[in-house]
Amino acid sequence: MAMERGKSVLVEDFDALVKDLKKLDPQLRKDFDKALKIAAKPLVDKARSFVPSEIRSKSGRVIIRTIAPTYTSPSWVNDEIHRDKRKRWVWSEGEVRRGIKVTKITKNKVPVGYNKVATAALAVVNRSAIGSIFELAGKGKSASQARTIRKSRNPKAREDFVSALASNYPVAGESAAGRLVYRAEAIAGLSVREAVAKVIDERLKKFVRGQS
Repeated sequence: MAMERGKSVLVEDFDALVKDLKKLDPQLRKDFDKALKIAAKPLVDKARSFVPSEIRSKSGRVIIRTIAPTYTSPSWVNDEIHRDKRKRWVWSEGEVRRGIKVTKITKNKVPVGYNKVATAALAVVNRSAIGSIFELAGKGKSASQARTIRKSRNPKAREDFVSALASNYPVAGESAAGRLVYRAEAIAGLSVREAVAKVIDERLKKFVRGQS
């Protein structure tokens, strides 16, 4: 049976269950996957509802551009040192919303932070790069940040960015881990996990009846 553990739902031998479902009836496996996604959808909808149309500080200053800079102004045209020659991150409400989704996780594609032994079969993820930045900015120094070469004219660019972001989009209480998915989990996580556990239990019972 499905058991809630922390912020996840634990099912022993889940991989074996899925394989058996597929052997018994491929449609049963498809219905199972569909039911799980429907059960998790409220968490996706809640996280998407937190995505702002634009990112501004309390004073109204734009923190994340919606259009990438062209570097054609007089102050930039001859400056080859501080330009970002890679893709410049810009804010797109639609892109961030679409990036928050329910996905299946395989053993060969486990997100950072997941237990690679107790692999997640289903997860709500934030796949947009700029969405992840907004979600986690200010939540500690990652290894990738430590390796990043800063090219900004402002030596305190990252600190100023995080400070401006936190002024208008703070993370506090149970949602302190993030601003979108984590915030939604703090609000709707319990009811979603209960719904997922119910789906698994119902499908298990249907599976057992099918074998008998």
